[in-house]
Amino acid sequence: MANKVLIFTKRVLPLSNTFVAAQGNNLPNFQPIYIGLRSNKSGIDLIDGQSTCVQEQYEALPVISRLMLDGMQHLMPAWKTALTDLSANLIHAHFGKGGYYCSPIAEKLNIPLITTFHGSDITQRDKFSYNKKHRKIVFQQSSKIIAVSKFIENKLLKAGCPPEKIIQHYTGIDTQYFSSVGQKSEQPTILFVGRLIEQKGCQYLIQAMKIVQAQLPEAELIIAGDGKYQEKLVTSSADFRNITFLGAQNRTQVKALMSSAWLTCLPSVKIDRGNEEGMSTVCMESQAMGTPVVGFDTGGVSEAVEHGVTGLLSPEKNIEQLAKNLLTLLKSNPLRTSFSSAGVERTNRLFNIKRQCQILESIYQELC
Repeated sequence: MANKVLIFTKRVLPLSNTFVAAQGNNLPNFQPIYIGLRSNKSGIDLIDGQSTCVQEQYEALPVISRLMLDGMQHLMPAWKTALTDLSANLIHAHFGKGGYYCSPIAEKLNIPLITTFHGSDITQRDKFSYNKKHRKIVFQQSSKIIAVSKFIENKLLKAGCPPEKIIQHYTGIDTQYFSSVGQKSEQPTILFVGRLIEQKGCQYLIQAMKIVQAQLPEAELIIAGDGKYQEKLVTSSADFRNITFLGAQNRTQVKALMSSAWLTCLPSVKIDRGNEEGMSTVCMESQAMGTPVVGFDTGGVSEAVEHGVTGLLSPEKNIEQLAKNLLTLLKSNPLRTSFSSAGVERTNRLFNIKRQCQILESIYQELC
């Protein structure tokens, strides 16, 4: 009988959580069962054929059940019974607040808890719904804490997480799926993939495009994603040529866009609330496709992109340097080719998800 792991995200499963599905689906020996408080159909195709167990589908009063779990760490009977019947060996919670939700579940089911911290769940300042109190419980109740980058590991240590519990482990990506295919666009094309929010920094990329297009009028920017900043970004780019907003794109569409783009740009920044990029999946996917990355050196980005080897990084919010780096690569076929080859090699070596999942399973086995 296969070992089973309960994989928790608050919603099962948003499209933005592709990395959760990729990790769970590539476990070689453990059967993943995706659990959460509510359903989200936007990314459900990513776990097609896998088992799920969602709280709102079992509880007669799901809102009350969520409040009891959130406010009092009380697991209501119907969902507890459904989870118990799965006979799982351990529970793996994604994001700090996910670890808080899963603490009573792990206790009631008498199984080990692993919590992965990804980014803003450890970098942002306290707020009422998630703060030092929640993180303290997660640190105490989790058997192991996974940091998706060395940057996040340092943040966990500064927040008081016991060092003996922390394991720095890159989630990785599917390097077989994200591999170089097809031809590059005839136009010099820059791709942005991400939520249109302040932290992702698309506003700085649009400003940099003014400098880029002054030297390369044919340069094109493709923006794939949606979010609360979209209207503001569309308005700010109204006077620019060759800027296209595609909205949210699925995994297949993102792969096609990365394949044809000359560069991917990740201009993420640290915002006032403290949120920073923990480890960029977009950077890893793009480099696996042979598409170099230009971005800001913030958070864990420099672990995903090796400056001067697989891409070019500059200080955050430095629009002039961002534009200079974009132009440097757009104008140099040999440099792009060199970065492309190095990016594919480095991603395969460090971020191959099959290899990373074998390492993760060794952690699971130790706890089981």
